[in-house]
Amino acid sequence: MKKLRRPVLALILCTFLLLGMTTSTAAPSVTLTAVNDSFLPLSAATMPERRGGTQYVPYSVFSGTLGISGSYNSADETLSMSSGSTVLRFDLSHGTVYDQNMNSYGTPAYWINGTIYVPVKLVCGKFGMTYSNISAAAPILRICNASASLSDSAFASSSASTIRSMLDAYSNPPATPAPLPQSGAPLPAGSNPNAPMAPLQKPSVVYLSYFGAPDADTPAILDALEGAHHHAIFFVPADGTRLDEDLLRQILGRGHTIGFTVLSSAQDMSGKLRTANDTLFRATGTVSRLLSISNGSEHLSNVQREGLMQAGYRIWDTTLDSRDHSYNAETTAQTVLAAIGQTTEPTVIRMGHYQTSAHATTRIAEHLRTYDIPVGEISLTRTPINHLPK
Repeated sequence: MKKLRRPVLALILCTFLLLGMTTSTAAPSVTLTAVNDSFLPLSAATMPERRGGTQYVPYSVFSGTLGISGSYNSADETLSMSSGSTVLRFDLSHGTVYDQNMNSYGTPAYWINGTIYVPVKLVCGKFGMTYSNISAAAPILRICNASASLSDSAFASSSASTIRSMLDAYSNPPATPAPLPQSGAPLPAGSNPNAPMAPLQKPSVVYLSYFGAPDADTPAILDALEGAHHHAIFFVPADGTRLDEDLLRQILGRGHTIGFTVLSSAQDMSGKLRTANDTLFRATGTVSRLLSISNGSEHLSNVQREGLMQAGYRIWDTTLDSRDHSYNAETTAQTVLAAIGQTTEPTVIRMGHYQTSAHATTRIAEHLRTYDIPVGEISLTRTPINHLPK
């Protein structure tokens, strides 16, 4: 019997080692991100993270429908987030963060998964938002501003089927679509050189729009648009964000249009727009009456809507978010092309000022040219596309 002890002991040890290996390689937990009453796309690259017990999300979570302006300066490695008079400036090279009054905070921003993550608690606290962690089929981080209409419990219960669908899609992703060919690169054998991605349908017209304060990545976007022979509109924030006047002149000088963007909850909206137009006039000698509501025109009150109309503003909504703040250029282009290939409606594509935006613009433009999809120019004479009551 004693001879059996050593093999049995070895078997037990192997079993424990295998169990330990299984535990250590278990799939990471999934956390969903929600803004107000909607979920953001579920991606391992943009999922909330914890650093030192503090919860972090990509800064683009706040610069989308939540309407906070975010601008990264690669030269000095700083991220500025602003809304109205409130500013947070994250210095990634030194690991510091200050507000507009030079108060410092102990939760800096980090590069994670190729994008900049910011502390949820700090950003929400400074910009008057709330956040909560909800228990459901998967944990949910929910960030809300005044536009949220559901309580956490109502949101979780009404989203049960959506959560299951998102988790299923995340666990069983579809096959990755073939990438668009590089300009001038040989196509795979047997492929049609005139059909890199045949659309099921075509929109009647596509409008290109860029949101945010022009920054160091804007000139590359302008070059991409010039190479494609397209004109676009650049919606710049009318919330007091400091705008680079030289870049404003470049945008107009190269044949593009400038509009403004503002939150429906903004105090003294007309005053903010007057101030923004003063800046535009000082820089370019022109003013603009083109406007996009950051969180959607459907959130405007009747009084706000009538006031803007009487002041001569034309309100536009975007219909397709490229997600270029979250994806690389290839994925951004594929996302846009897949969406526009399934509609015949006019489409307003929303993009930002990011390193991926210029490359994605070139790819999208190649597709539009190949399939003769018209690209329109947003102007005062065009009928706006929006969610206002008809």
